[in-house]
Amino acid sequence: MIGLFLLLTAYATVAMAQTSTVVINASVVNVRTGPGLSYDVMSQVVEDEKVQVITEQNEWYKVRISNDQVGWIASWLVDNIEISAATNLVGTITHPEVNVRAESNTDSDILGTVTEGTQLTVLFQQEGWTQVQYYNQVAWISSSLIDVKVTPKQEATSTVATENDAAAPIQQVTVRTDGTNIRSGPSIEDSVVETAFKGDSFAFVEAVDDWYLIELADGTQGYVANWVVDLSANNEAAPTANITNISEATIVIDAGHGGHDSGALAQNFYEKKVTLKTAKLLAARLRSAGANVIMTRDSDEFIELQDRAYISNNNHADAFISLHYDSTETRNEISGTTTYYYHEEEKALADLINQNLSQYGPLPNNGVRYGNYFVLRENYQPAVLLELGYLNNDTDQQVVNTDNYRSQIVEGIYQALNQYFTP
Repeated sequence: MIGLFLLLTAYATVAMAQTSTVVINASVVNVRTGPGLSYDVMSQVVEDEKVQVITEQNEWYKVRISNDQVGWIASWLVDNIEISAATNLVGTITHPEVNVRAESNTDSDILGTVTEGTQLTVLFQQEGWTQVQYYNQVAWISSSLIDVKVTPKQEATSTVATENDAAAPIQQVTVRTDGTNIRSGPSIEDSVVETAFKGDSFAFVEAVDDWYLIELADGTQGYVANWVVDLSANNEAAPTANITNISEATIVIDAGHGGHDSGALAQNFYEKKVTLKTAKLLAARLRSAGANVIMTRDSDEFIELQDRAYISNNNHADAFISLHYDSTETRNEISGTTTYYYHEEEKALADLINQNLSQYGPLPNNGVRYGNYFVLRENYQPAVLLELGYLNNDTDQQVVNTDNYRSQIVEGIYQALNQYFTP
């Protein structure tokens, strides 16, 4: 009896040890019903709270929270304690029909039934009961009715069919922006076969690198870039992102110029130098608020314009901010900051940033203007380009390359983005 008790205790300890633990490092983190910002918020966890990770997908963690619910949190908002210890325990039902219960006793409510051969992800075992993942919650099955085995983590992730399996075959892709090109091949060099509009949905066929092969209304096929569409696992159009605070946003910061492209010239410094300093300070400010920040460059290197737009598109940026300092043919002709946008739907973001630059910045404000710039025109994400002063203006060039000026500008941009991502 003692030996059996020790054996069961040791087994339970091994099972419980398979779960990973992470600590929340943002003040409040939303727990969502799926691995993305398009999914509804089901609960919240707060700073320093510990949660258990079940699995990982696309920079999101599936977690079990304190009220026995299963949901998803953004990986960039947590600190890993045991980064690679997510559960790899799989249980197979061994009886014809087994009750799945809300708690670990036979008097508990029955949540549903599973049949012999069904495989479920096992969270842990205790006192004759096995806790499993079942729909959007955890549930319990008598340990005598399920065979639990350790399987390779990758195999479990890809082959185990749980009752809460959200990885149904993708059926639809939905276009995010008017004028989206559908091409004859998986490249921007291939010819355009059709132009789609925001909300148009097509049947998904397969993924080819960064492109999706889709079926058009007439039965022919074409390719669309994966960074301009959303995926849906059912026949309904994929939802758009539902960001409720800046900590959930992916923001691309683009430091203009770099490398052999020095940009405008002041008396003793180049534009590429001050754009990078401003970009680094802005990135640090946004990261301190929990935002997922991606920089197109973080050193003095040359980046092609198409690569800058691609970084934004490929990462599904919630905002793209391109930083520049201007110059004119005539010295001292103009002074101050200007905010540019290309797509009409981005004017609201441009207006908000411009208002805050006017409030926080010490230089004159020249307002919001339409700008036919490559990084805006070829960017399918919300994008603005900021000219933060004129390097051939005597007043501006004395101001812009100072820590005080950069701090003021950065705070203005941060406040604007914080307002933009707050409903």
